[in-house]
Amino acid sequence: MLDVLLSEYDFAVIGAGPAGLLAALTLARSGKSYRVALIDKRDPWREPVSCAEAVHRERLEALVPMVEPEWVRGPVDGAIFVAPDGTEVRLEQKDSGYLIDRALMHKRLAEQSHGFGVHCNFRTRAVGLSKLENGFRTVRYENANGSGELKARVVIDCSGPGTGFGDGENITRGNFDVEPAVFALVKGLKYPVNYIQMFFGRNYAPGGYAWLFPRDTHVANVGLVIGRDYAREAPARQALKHFIEQTYPGAEVASFQGGAIPCGFPDEPLATDNLYKAGDAANMVHPLSRAGILEAMTGGKFAAEAALKTIGMDREENRRPVYAEYKTRWDEAYGNGHRRICRIKKAFMEIPDGVYNRAARSLSKVPVGKLGMGRIVFTTLWQSPTLLWKLRGLFSGK
Repeated sequence: MLDVLLSEYDFAVIGAGPAGLLAALTLARSGKSYRVALIDKRDPWREPVSCAEAVHRERLEALVPMVEPEWVRGPVDGAIFVAPDGTEVRLEQKDSGYLIDRALMHKRLAEQSHGFGVHCNFRTRAVGLSKLENGFRTVRYENANGSGELKARVVIDCSGPGTGFGDGENITRGNFDVEPAVFALVKGLKYPVNYIQMFFGRNYAPGGYAWLFPRDTHVANVGLVIGRDYAREAPARQALKHFIEQTYPGAEVASFQGGAIPCGFPDEPLATDNLYKAGDAANMVHPLSRAGILEAMTGGKFAAEAALKTIGMDREENRRPVYAEYKTRWDEAYGNGHRRICRIKKAFMEIPDGVYNRAARSLSKVPVGKLGMGRIVFTTLWQSPTLLWKLRGLFSGK
């Protein structure tokens, strides 16, 4: 999509990932005749999309009521947790999630936005953003035709971590606790197609975890994320190659892709002077699981709903309560949980392999139908009183 960009808009959304697409679609569906621009440096459906592509079913359906069957590669019926010594723990949660084709989901959401009148230009890179002046911000951009500028009354930044938009202003920057992640599309493996697999322990991915998420019966997404404190001693790409060679000898690797995930929770403002942040640009990723699709979509939707209120307000003092409402909605949906997890994340990252092994051996004896996520977490913590004491912050306050 290469719509000609106008010189002036009511809203400009930078970034067409999950946050930006939901923001643009929310603005377009508002029933108002606003002019909305959605720009990204590349087509958001271009493969590969750097993501494991598993989401909670009910939460996705709450955000996108009409989930199209073609987006869904298959259901998630549970998870298999693998300890460092190879002991497996199977959690049954039938039809609890979707394995999605994220690239196709992006394409359909972009098409819907375009159909509602959003000006989409997906080969345009935003390179600069001015402060609010005379009721407008100026977005500077570059594309194949050269450079240009557009003005917008409100900007929603969904451009990802550390892009620098809003630097020097009282707003989060999305570059807190950035961790390396890498994945490969792998063929020639045998796995239960409706289960995600997660591998814990330093021999897999220090400070993080490794995963196998099926794409279909022939191709799986195999990847890992490494804690920031361990990234130098265990480079992510090297660690993934080692993991695949050791765990799936003889597997055929089709491609490697990598990225950076902002996994912290700086608890900073999400909006100022009609600039809103959402998705990775606002550190909305779950600090421990590193999940971010639904978090980003939620943030994009909330940001757009707040922006629809402030676009008609000339004074910043009148806009601030709306900014606060956006932050409160985000905190109630995800932020408060992220804040608690961040307090104890380091202790989780330092769980010894022996604790995982003992917990897995104990849990593997429990009948599958009687095993829940709460029991898995409690049993793991119970293996180490010292760890349980360190993690007491998980159960106290916000």
